Amino acid sequence: MRGPRALESLLGDVARQMGFDHFALMHHVDLAPYRTGLDHMERGEMVAISDYPSAWIEEYVRRNIVADDPVLLASRHSIVGFAWDRMPDLITLTMEHRALMEDTHRAGIGDGYTVPAHIPGEAAGSCTFATRTGRALPVHNLAMAQLVGAYAFQAARTMVINARRHPAAQPPRPRLTDRQLQCTVMVGRGMTEREIARRLGISDETVKRHLKEARQVYEVSKSIELVTRALHDGQISLFDLVRD
Repeated sequence: MRGPRALESLLGDVARQMGFDHFALMHHVDLAPYRTGLDHMERGEMVAISDYPSAWIEEYVRRNIVADDPVLLASRHSIVGFAWDRMPDLITLTMEHRALMEDTHRAGIGDGYTVPAHIPGEAAGSCTFATRTGRALPVHNLAMAQLVGAYAFQAARTMVINARRHPAAQPPRPRLTDRQLQCTVMVGRGMTEREIARRLGISDETVKRHLKEARQVYEVSKSIELVTRALHDGQISLFDLVRD
């Protein structure tokens, strides 16, 4: 196993051979650093690999669903894998949990089997194999999913640990220009593009260009994601967003 990308490809192939459509291998932590390029694993930050629909992954990270996901909450109460229809035996499902499961179904993920990963002194984790909406679980392969999930999480965990112990030279983090930062801060304060233009004495189109280029720097599509990334990288602070 050469790295996160190789594990991602292998796990996707194995999942489909077992009769599943998707997988999600993750630590149950803030997923804000998640990137489809798996840079977070190469930096040793956390385990997070998934081939769920990209729109659902973006929404999952944006809404910080990891904190309230009933599947992850249920995994705290089991040391072996469980099908999602067993969740009521493990936790009390609230209306919010059921609504979240409905959101999951609408995103194209119908049913799943989750293998918990509990390692003392470390963040909890899990490996989930899921079917798309409308397809039943391949129940004849759940025992195999238990074995594959456990070994897959251990392989990913080892990659992250090794990356922490032997950090590779990392490319410089994206940097925004002064004007891009000004526009990003003002977006974070809730200002419109027209309001920003008036405040800075520039045209609306120039503001749009600065924000578009800033989003391109971070490879995001929404301004709120831009603000979040700039905060995470320390280019702006919460103090910048609340002062005028």
